[in-house]
Amino acid sequence: MLKGEMSLSLVEFLEMLYAKYNDKEKAREDPVYFLHSFDDIRAREIIGIVAASLAFGRVSQIIKSIEKVVAIMEDNPRDFLLKVPVDYLMAKLKGFKHRWVKGSDIVSLLYACKILIARYDSLESLYEHCKAGDSDPAVGFAVALRNASPEDISVLIPDPWKNSPCKRLRLFLKWMVRKDNVDPGGWTVETPANLVVPLDVHMWKFGKELGWIKRASPDAKAAIELTQAFRLFRPDDPLRYDFALSHLGMEAKDYRKVISAVKKLSKTYDCEGKN
Repeated sequence: MLKGEMSLSLVEFLEMLYAKYNDKEKAREDPVYFLHSFDDIRAREIIGIVAASLAFGRVSQIIKSIEKVVAIMEDNPRDFLLKVPVDYLMAKLKGFKHRWVKGSDIVSLLYACKILIARYDSLESLYEHCKAGDSDPAVGFAVALRNASPEDISVLIPDPWKNSPCKRLRLFLKWMVRKDNVDPGGWTVETPANLVVPLDVHMWKFGKELGWIKRASPDAKAAIELTQAFRLFRPDDPLRYDFALSHLGMEAKDYRKVISAVKKLSKTYDCEGKN
């Protein structure tokens, strides 16, 4: 894959990585794959918020944990969520554990979704409402979920006012807004151009090694720094390379070669994003 990469421009090299990883079969190894099972966007957004909220830890355990929650919501997650009482959800998720997340945390998140869907009709409509009042609608979206929950759900939806990068929420928004072979998309109230990088450990390491992140810690401002760097290459879609680079970091194979190549190619890239 890397042979002859120095004959490419930086954008061409990143596009080569994108082409390799923009594959639905690759998505099978990722929590995003659960969203591909739902054509109904109102079902997909519920599955998406659950899958993204549990997207930390070992991938195999993440998949098992998401499967347990998805299995109880049957074929129509939206109708299921609006109809079933909290006691039923508590019973179904009794004993659930994903690292430090308990079944009651998932129930609280689903209850918050239920309240907000009843109020706004969908999570997409909630996000649209947040766009009207927030410079960063993801912040308003997170606050709305936290406020609607009967219990503290910081283990799933961090407090954005504490400078959290809100990695899992940003991941959810990426899934819902972008559309390619990996990200299923479906929301129309936002454009990929306005998304912020879901700053996981792999993207943090990537950004720091390349000097694209100046911050000392992986906080909200660091996520914005990395997003701004990617906007030089794709202002219309700064998260285009997120899946490929994150999975390169997970796999470790070729990671050092990719870092070396990007560093060399970056030297020919000026501040206006031109080779």
